[in-house]
Amino acid sequence: MKNKKKNKFFKDKAKVVPVDKGTIEEFLYMVPAAITVRDMENALTSIPEDKKEIWVELDMMEVILANDSLVFENMMDTFDAESDQAFLKEKSIQNVYAFNYNTKDKDAVKEIMEVLQGAFGGFIASDTEDFEPMFEVNAL
Repeated sequence: MKNKKKNKFFKDKAKVVPVDKGTIEEFLYMVPAAITVRDMENALTSIPEDKKEIWVELDMMEVILANDSLVFENMMDTFDAESDQAFLKEKSIQNVYAFNYNTKDKDAVKEIMEVLQGAFGGFIASDTEDFEPMFEVNAL
């Protein structure tokens, strides 16, 4: 009986440590080239084929990472406001991909974005009204 009381004592005193599940970050990849997810997939040669999936009709790509997926979705058709069009013209942007990822995969995402930026140029913008802050991949 004594052991049961002792085990119950320690069970009651044990602390539950929360597991860091990360958070989801969302940005826009603004590209000065007319590309598709097929082009992006082909540029990511270091990612195994079974870790990449594309939907050509939707111009959407998923890259499976250690903790979650990195998802790219073409958003160009949503930039129909005059101010958006002026911004895209001023920056010579031909394509915009929304992308989201889990912060626990940040290093892998940074590597992927460095490859894409090296292949196609462009920059990362916030998904805000004025796209600020804008930054280079190395600031991810």
